[in-house]
Amino acid sequence: MLKEGVKRIIHVGRLVKWKRVDLLIEAYRKLKQTHADLELLVVGAGPELENLKAQANNDASIIFTGAIYDAKVLGKYLNESSVYVLAGMGGLSINEAMCYAKPIVCSIADGTEKEIVREGENGFFFENGNLDSLTEKINIILSDAELCKRMGEKSLSIIENEVNLDIVAGKYVEAFNHVLAC
Repeated sequence: MLKEGVKRIIHVGRLVKWKRVDLLIEAYRKLKQTHADLELLVVGAGPELENLKAQANNDASIIFTGAIYDAKVLGKYLNESSVYVLAGMGGLSINEAMCYAKPIVCSIADGTEKEIVREGENGFFFENGNLDSLTEKINIILSDAELCKRMGEKSLSIIENEVNLDIVAGKYVEAFNHVLAC
């Protein structure tokens, strides 16, 4: 269903105002001027869906998939995308995208992004709500295939070596033991 050989931005999440998919669509429009081979894939459902579709104005390169709960289908979409963007609040979708070796562009999320997104290593932070900043950070990644690949590999490395279930559980045990020792 997805075209091959294109650069693709993906967003995964509930379509609510605070996710700022509207801002992502505007950034996408600006990026499309210099990246003709670009698509935006919006995965999710929610009360903003119709507003976002209206904003997309029948642009065939902006694809709304609806909510996807099948991990294999979602994984296929993530694998076929170039960069994951969270333009507003959220969080867990960043971890999921990192599991698929995606570079990340985000601003403020749920706080966990501060530990897992490393500026210039596996992604970029943009100035909250700033269209030009968001567009610039995405453009840096889309304009350099080697950087995109390297950032994606770093994302996967962070998930595999620093933020996996065993390590996180171990940190909880450590914290509980510390509190109990006091």
